[in-house]
Amino acid sequence: MAIKKYRKGKIKQKHSRIKNLDNFLEKFIEPIESVNLITPGAIKVGKGRGENLRVTYGREILQGASQMLIGCKLNATSGNSNQEIFVSTNNPEKVKNVINQINKK
Repeated sequence: MAIKKYRKGKIKQKHSRIKNLDNFLEKFIEPIESVNLITPGAIKVGKGRGENLRVTYGREILQGASQMLIGCKLNATSGNSNQEIFVSTNNPEKVKNVINQINKK
């Protein structure tokens, strides 16, 4: 079995993550069975207020001429930091439902 050097479970450890994002991904997104890989993007500075983490569903990701569905994007915001999260899954609707349930609370 190959060693997954830059992965912690399903979460790729390529970039740093905004405050509390790791806990959120481990608790809510990683347990979804259809999720294969979670890749946080680079952190960008935006115009935000507050320190609470807020994660929203972005869009589905299609690839190739046949427009094959390969995953979805999530957007995380904490304070004035923004970060995109790429989720590799064959069922982005499950991810969307989890995010919507969390945001209703």
